Amino acid sequence: MMLRRTCPNPSVRRPPWHRRMGAAAIGPVGRYLSRQAARPHGVVGRLLGRIWVNESAAVNDVAVELLGPAPGERICEIGFGPGRTLGRLAAAGAQVIGVEVSTIMEEAAARRNADLIAAGRLSLHRGDGIHLPLPDDSLDAVLAVHNIYFWPDPAATLAEIARTLQPGGSLVLAFPAGEHPLPARFDPAIYRLPTTTEATHWLQSAGFVDIDVERRPHISAAVVWIIATAP
Repeated sequence: MMLRRTCPNPSVRRPPWHRRMGAAAIGPVGRYLSRQAARPHGVVGRLLGRIWVNESAAVNDVAVELLGPAPGERICEIGFGPGRTLGRLAAAGAQVIGVEVSTIMEEAAARRNADLIAAGRLSLHRGDGIHLPLPDDSLDAVLAVHNIYFWPDPAATLAEIARTLQPGGSLVLAFPAGEHPLPARFDPAIYRLPTTTEATHWLQSAGFVDIDVERRPHISAAVVWIIATAP
């Protein structure tokens, strides 16, 4: 399905009413765990990383399938977490670059993929995606799963991704769309889920074309996978 609609108020990121109501109801534990999810650290962060390896596997596998990594391609994963998907990309023969905001996730991914790093097939970098440590037009593809809702300025990050992609390069995003209710355990002030229309507008503003939205209800009713092409 091709989307060509634009968001009527793209600069206003107010969550729908069902998520604004939840902001008042969520307790300190929910807020703490939401902050941990955005930037894992300490013992709890390590535990979350272990959980995510399996919990997010199906969503990540679809994202890799849609990306279609090929031998020799340079692919960047933003927000790689415990690093399982980095290994899948490298297994396809790609040269992989990972960018991650969390120190302990970077350490976990480095342990998991030590052989790939030693072989020069994977490099890891600390960063929040706002400024990618990569030259212009240097990537064939970018993958970002379950983290667009944590980005301080998604439109700016997507523009930065567009800068690093070669013309015709691919971007795959995966996230729970904001048109679905946010689970009560998540803090809506941290989990700022964009609607599909919002995300499409940001991509168009960054210059992306051929924007396609994929849904796999048998995996998740809420998650959307968006595939876009750099101009």
